[in-house]
Amino acid sequence: MNMRFATKCGAISLSVVLLVFAAGPRLSKSAPRSSKPIVIGMIPLLAAPQKYDGKVIQTWGFLNLRYEGDSLWLHREDLQASLLKDSFALQLTQKQREQFKGLNHTYVMVQGTLHSKGPDDDSLDSGTIAQVTLVHGWTPFVPFETKKK
Repeated sequence: MNMRFATKCGAISLSVVLLVFAAGPRLSKSAPRSSKPIVIGMIPLLAAPQKYDGKVIQTWGFLNLRYEGDSLWLHREDLQASLLKDSFALQLTQKQREQFKGLNHTYVMVQGTLHSKGPDDDSLDSGTIAQVTLVHGWTPFVPFETKKK
């Protein structure tokens, strides 16, 4: 084998290896993110929804399914008092609405992608949870009754 040819092949191989390593981080950024949700309570979501914008989250709240629009609220009382900033709109398909209608006006665990409207947005709610993959009934904690003597 010619020494000049071997050196040229080695240089080309090294260039290809360096190019692959240099492009590696760029390639990984364009790869789809893991769909493992961020498990987080409603209070941190409501406090800084922009921090979770575009991320798959899992949270708990009070489900309100209505013709005008579905939503997830911090508490039942927030819905009753129309504290709109204590809620997220839910984007559900008609099939999901039918599937989850038995959970209407109960506490649920929801998983989906959060879309924040940002802190300066003058919208009524705090954002939207879209691409919902899970709505699961959730019973709130009920303290034990004290025993009477």
